[in-house]
Amino acid sequence: MVLRNKWALASIGLLCWAIAASSLSAYYYYQYTDLEARVREVPINLGIDYGNGTRIWYNGTLGRTIYDAMINAGWTIKSKDYGPMGIYINAINGVEEEPSNYKYWGWWSWTAYGWSHGGTACNKYVVSSGETILWYYSTVDPVTFEYSPPP
Repeated sequence: MVLRNKWALASIGLLCWAIAASSLSAYYYYQYTDLEARVREVPINLGIDYGNGTRIWYNGTLGRTIYDAMINAGWTIKSKDYGPMGIYINAINGVEEEPSNYKYWGWWSWTAYGWSHGGTACNKYVVSSGETILWYYSTVDPVTFEYSPPP
């Protein structure tokens, strides 16, 4: 009778180990595929509006982040890296910000409700395939620091 209980306990222990190992493998496989999908370059619609009526689109530009897409589109960028906070864009293609006139670059994402101002640094925002992003050179309200939305 004692020998029989040992085999039953060993079988239950082996079954628990098999279930735990399978669950752990499935979890790490899911995490790996999710991470792989996030770091893959995807095509986006990238635009630039100079605030003077000139708007140029670079549709199908590949990138992981908005910053990657800007580099892949061949833009000349002047920026400052603030480490964990991200990269701040001072100039694009020779058009520099003008603090004295409250003119700055900001990126916007097209949504079902219209243009939505980007809430993070361009190198921290991971893009989705087919997303539409527009860099807009616009005036910022000196009191509220709100950007004027693209037309």
